[in-house]
Amino acid sequence: MQFQTFRAIVKKDLATWWRSPAILAVTVFPALILMLVLILQAAAVTGSPVAIVNQDSGGQAAATLQHIAQNYDGFYRAQVMTKTEAEKDYQKLTVAGVLIIPKGFSAEIAHNQRPTLTWQVRNFNNDSANDLRRALPDILTTFLKSGAIGKNPMHIQVQEHDLHAKDASFVGFNMIAVVVMLVLQAGIVNSGLAAVREWETGSVKELLMSPAWPLTMILGKVGAGVAASDITGGIALIAAIAAGIVPAPGVGLALWAFVIMTLTAIVGSGIGVLLGAALRATERVSGLSISLSFYLFFLAGGITDIAYLPRWLQAVSSYVPNTYALGALRQTLLYGSDAGVALDAGVLAVAGAIALVIGIPVMRRGLSH
Repeated sequence: MQFQTFRAIVKKDLATWWRSPAILAVTVFPALILMLVLILQAAAVTGSPVAIVNQDSGGQAAATLQHIAQNYDGFYRAQVMTKTEAEKDYQKLTVAGVLIIPKGFSAEIAHNQRPTLTWQVRNFNNDSANDLRRALPDILTTFLKSGAIGKNPMHIQVQEHDLHAKDASFVGFNMIAVVVMLVLQAGIVNSGLAAVREWETGSVKELLMSPAWPLTMILGKVGAGVAASDITGGIALIAAIAAGIVPAPGVGLALWAFVIMTLTAIVGSGIGVLLGAALRATERVSGLSISLSFYLFFLAGGITDIAYLPRWLQAVSSYVPNTYALGALRQTLLYGSDAGVALDAGVLAVAGAIALVIGIPVMRRGLSH
């Protein structure tokens, strides 16, 4: 009977959540707005528009350098122009940099001379300027390796060892953070508002007069929050995979991702039950859940890797459940590995247990009153 009651509460709360535009808006809109901001940010930082002026039109080495610069993946647009066109676009802020290959460039290289390249950089800020400044050494390194000048005069070999087997796109990296925020917020909002709804409508009295145990009622609220979180996060991930933002994982990694999402949802639902029982007002629970989700998003390194955060913030991040959910989902969905995921899942399980241990007694106390 208790299982049937649990199932009925979950079904009722999910149906209410799905039919309520206001609750859906509180659940989804903050994450969608944040995702839009991150996509716009990605468009601004993943590359620069650059003009290439090749004044040595007949030189083979100049043609090779031009081709390499045009196909450099650090520029989202590299267009060949005349010097007059490039200077005009540079002044109009249409391009952020101008690479000028001088006349006689190929001939000077053939005669072991030292030609001079001109690299005009519009330094809006340190970040954009340094990206452009780093681009030219990368281009020249590729040019030296191409054999266009014969034997490489730089007798230095570089061996690169990457932490991950493959790179993640900027949008994909941040998309995982948005999904984690969405899952956590869905758990907080649905469980919190489901608890509040019983007090605001007076139906809590009917529940207490039923044969159901108080613990069954509370676990029903938690279960509905977990289900809503998994549905919301699952739809977001499927959309990201279909759009090519996140690569499609294998079956094993997909199962790990589902486990991580569910554990994160349990954490959020435990927090939601706590907030709902303590505040007992829809406006207060909605506002606080959005604020809390945003704070946890940033504290967990949602917009950058934790290694780039200040030391004191790194210490704080180690106590935020999102940190471990982010690390595990990025590992499984972006880098195609399950290394360290079991440990992250264990930390999330402990965090979920703590959230329930705190949240359930608070709601039981509220029901008893």
